[in-house]
Amino acid sequence: MILKTEKVGHFGIIDNLTSLDIYLYKIEKAMRNKNILLFGSTGFIGRSLSKRLLADGNKLICPVRNPSRVKRNILSGDIGQIDVVNFDLQNLDTIENLIQQSDVVINLIGLLFEKNNFSFELAHFLLPKKISTFSEKHSKPFLHISSLGSTFQSKSNYLVSKKMGEEFIQSNNSNYIIVRPSVVYGEEDNFINQFGKMAKILPFLPLFKNGETQFQPIYVNDLSLMIFNLVKNFQKYKNKNIPAVGHEIFTFKEILSHIFQSLQKKERFINIPSFFAILQGKIMEKLPKPLFTYDQYVTLSHDSIHEGGSKIVSEIIDKDLSSMKLVTAQYLNKFIDRV
Repeated sequence: MILKTEKVGHFGIIDNLTSLDIYLYKIEKAMRNKNILLFGSTGFIGRSLSKRLLADGNKLICPVRNPSRVKRNILSGDIGQIDVVNFDLQNLDTIENLIQQSDVVINLIGLLFEKNNFSFELAHFLLPKKISTFSEKHSKPFLHISSLGSTFQSKSNYLVSKKMGEEFIQSNNSNYIIVRPSVVYGEEDNFINQFGKMAKILPFLPLFKNGETQFQPIYVNDLSLMIFNLVKNFQKYKNKNIPAVGHEIFTFKEILSHIFQSLQKKERFINIPSFFAILQGKIMEKLPKPLFTYDQYVTLSHDSIHEGGSKIVSEIIDKDLSSMKLVTAQYLNKFIDRV
């Protein structure tokens, strides 16, 4: 005889469950709730992804160099759902034990500009190399975030280092997914917001390469949902290199024009000659938090688009992709001059 029961808990009231139902429910819950090792949890993409993973009941192991930065994520989860651990870049072998404890490994770490103790090579190649090697050794699924424009055919150390990381993973791992985003936008991004600030205070915005470089921006919430669904369906997408793009393609100039329009300002551009942009980048990159670097100038010379990529992303997230103009107009609001 199968017993009937009623359960009240975190997931609400479940009436008239049979003992078999309860058994299957526990199995399903155990399969769904994983220990996920998340590198880059405090970053722009990491904060959005953390909220999704925590809401799904997973436990996060978050290696961080500054534990205080993860407090915002802790507020999104239940007590004990986030395990914050110190992360020493000078001793990468310590991450092996963390990988052994995890069910899935995700690497979101990326740099926009180099720092004295944190180079593009370390962030985008040496660190992913170490993580992927240990993930392979212990048979852990590994999801890695790279960049859509990664290539060896560039003078950009950022793009070359991203490609180096991709190549190593593809050549040495048997259970990986590589996601390659174009520009990622959202309320806390460092792209749309940066130019929004500049449009508010500067007499003009600079155009590099005549503003003709093309981008296919993706909303951070769409990207985090994409990563979330890839983790849940890892076997379906394993050993693939997947683009992460929105459904619209914009030139750099079109993006800046949208910013001016959102700020209710007249468009004001100035074409920056290559030699001056290079000089400006090399000077500004010496600052602790540079607004612009030589490497970023080189990166802006490469298109970041993928034909057919938006269809792939839409299928993975099972919904239409967000509109960049609609989303960004809402948070660019804060830069509008108030009378």
